[in-house]
Amino acid sequence: MKKIVLFIVIILIFIVAVLYSPYVKDFFEAQDEKKVYEIENIKTTEINTLEEFKFFDRGIISYNNQKIVYTDFNNKVMWEAQNTEFSNKVFVTDNYIFRHINNNITVLDKSNQEFVIAEIDGNIVNVSRENGKTGMTVKGNGQTLYILNENNEVVVDSKEFRDIITGISISDKSEAYSLITLTFESGAPVNTIYYNLIDDVELWNSSISNEIILKTKVVNNNVIVVGTENIYFYNNNGKLMWKNSIYNKILDYEIQQDKINILFEKDDSAELLSYNFEGKVMEIQAAPLEAHRLKIVHNKTFVYNNNSIYLLHSNKIDKIFDDTERFEDFLIEGNNIYVLFKNKIITGQIK
Repeated sequence: MKKIVLFIVIILIFIVAVLYSPYVKDFFEAQDEKKVYEIENIKTTEINTLEEFKFFDRGIISYNNQKIVYTDFNNKVMWEAQNTEFSNKVFVTDNYIFRHINNNITVLDKSNQEFVIAEIDGNIVNVSRENGKTGMTVKGNGQTLYILNENNEVVVDSKEFRDIITGISISDKSEAYSLITLTFESGAPVNTIYYNLIDDVELWNSSISNEIILKTKVVNNNVIVVGTENIYFYNNNGKLMWKNSIYNKILDYEIQQDKINILFEKDDSAELLSYNFEGKVMEIQAAPLEAHRLKIVHNKTFVYNNNSIYLLHSNKIDKIFDDTERFEDFLIEGNNIYVLFKNKIITGQIK
């Protein structure tokens, strides 16, 4: 028995050594560099849409201010919902649809179950979902924040801020959130970064002037802030750990659990820089100038515009999709890709 256990341990050590060997890593990187990605088995399906339409769960949600229709990728209607009253606003997140009707916020889940979750005084200007919670910004006499938990129960109720709320991120590790507000003093922008507990305790705040803050995100209770002039990294006590200057125009950005990715405009091309959480540049990847959006899925990096999609890998650029019509969005599931247009959806496999 001991010999068998020892043999298994030796095999596991060997496998780990091989996987982490720089030679094996170089081998796979060399194979990826030679590879040319493209979409195979392309299929086009006509779809019916209302005024607005988006990917939703495993299908497409289409809506206007009175009707909502949920279809699968084959244009089969899964369910419909229609109100006698008109919605002031409709917001679609990952698995929920939020409607503002009169002074009530109602939510529909992917199974078409409806709940009335709150009464509000004002107009919803933004709804975002992160880590199972929902943040809602409401404009009335001032700016007001609501946060809903995983059960769509209100846990932050009508918290007022004097200045305009421009962003929110809900923590992945604790019952806390980061929020950005913006005002102007003598014509110059002044942003305030708040880090608050959900039970209405302010842990810290910090001001940033003379630039516009584009994004805040909480990762492991650290707060990452992307501005038009700098990237900032605060620890959970509000101490600024580092700040990196930005020298080119930001086209898009995506913050992952271990790195910060920013797509920049650079001369007659574009460039993707990836920073680690120590502020060091980990990777620089060339990108076509006409691609001004960024999406990272399953460690694959895509840049795109309204007509074309490119896959970046090993300092190579592969155009995997191009169409004369404008598409709304695309979805990646494994090797499958779904490209959503107003009246059609194109599917295929990336290989």
